Amino acid sequence: MRTLLTRFRVKADPTRPQYYLVRVSPTKAAMYADYQRVKVVDDDVSDLSDFEAIFMPWQRLIIGADGTETEHPERGALLFCEQSIWTETVSHEMTHAAVDYLETVEGVDWNHLKADHTLEERLCRVQGYLVGEFWWKWQAYQRQWARQT
Repeated sequence: MRTLLTRFRVKADPTRPQYYLVRVSPTKAAMYADYQRVKVVDDDVSDLSDFEAIFMPWQRLIIGADGTETEHPERGALLFCEQSIWTETVSHEMTHAAVDYLETVEGVDWNHLKADHTLEERLCRVQGYLVGEFWWKWQAYQRQWARQT
């Protein structure tokens, strides 16, 4: 059995290089196994049975020959299992990614969210773009798979 159906990147802002990996497994068991392979920190999450999808943020650094550090554009991964790809699951996980993006890339201070409607709009824009990219690429995968069968 295949453990990974497809993988692709989604961007929070089309004008910037940062992206999140999306990895889709055929079953929850395969998604949990993928989580064990992909996770970058040891955590104490022993029971993943309640999770329909998993968001894992991270920061990767590229260390040059001279020792200088540069941020890699990859910001983390979103793991899904095929039977849990629903509108609410995708929107939920992409909201995690949008919040991570605004905090780590744009340096947003969430204490000002209620007082700053432009910040709320930025969150909605970023989340909307992530969701839109997910659905566009997932549907492209499904069309390709249908042609092959």
